[in-house]
Amino acid sequence: MSNSLSPLSELVDPLDPLIGYHLRRTTVAVTAALADLLQPLGINVGEATLLLFLGANQGCTQSDIGRALRAQPANLVPLINKLALLGALDKQPGKGRAITLSLTPDGERLHARVSEAFERHESKIGRSIPPNRRDELLALLRQLCRDACHP
Repeated sequence: MSNSLSPLSELVDPLDPLIGYHLRRTTVAVTAALADLLQPLGINVGEATLLLFLGANQGCTQSDIGRALRAQPANLVPLINKLALLGALDKQPGKGRAITLSLTPDGERLHARVSEAFERHESKIGRSIPPNRRDELLALLRQLCRDACHP
């Protein structure tokens, strides 16, 4: 009797029916593909996400961003600082201690390039999703996120 492993095709995968497992694998693959597209722009996925958010919400505060993206201030500060160092982000005093964030002209140009990268990425990863099912998929993913955040 041999103790060697069975061929891979004969192994039972106890993780295959788990939604969380597939979401994690998908997240890793999708994020890596996006990172590859962004690498020539000199920014990472987090910085690009913040840039897109700021492009759509000029003059918002770090607190606004944190609430909207469910991000901790400690995680946002390095992203904000990197965009500011790149000359893409302008910080201005707001109400009280708040600082408003807006894109500079360089930031607007970078935003356009990042938007193009995201569009290419979405086309690639969504190519197998029938257009009439896209909204349904997004609704299911949003609901999974809500269920995970509010058990």
